[in-house]
Amino acid sequence: MKFLPPSLRKRKRYIAFEIISAQPVEPEKVKEVLNASLLKLFGELESPEIRLIEFRDGKGMVMCSHDELNKVKIALTLIKKINGQDVIPVILGVAGTIKSCRRKYLEVLKDANSTDGI
Repeated sequence: MKFLPPSLRKRKRYIAFEIISAQPVEPEKVKEVLNASLLKLFGELESPEIRLIEFRDGKGMVMCSHDELNKVKIALTLIKKINGQDVIPVILGVAGTIKSCRRKYLEVLKDANSTDGI
């Protein structure tokens, strides 16, 4: 089986986000609510394909096509409730690779300390 060369593959983007809530949120519920939000906004034909790469401690990463980046960002920010509890989604940033997304947005915040001013 032959694979497509990199020049012919779809370009991907990785969106780092944080879900601020009073209670911990399960990754399955985040994916369900995000898919429901995409379907509600864009319908079945226009809804972008997404994949939840990781979600731990309220922070996560979603993969999508570079053409559908704005749609996913809009749907993510319009989420108001997960499992009946109020949540605030915050987009931390967008990157072109998983490694750079983790390094720039997810791992930097893990080591942050308010006393250091960082």
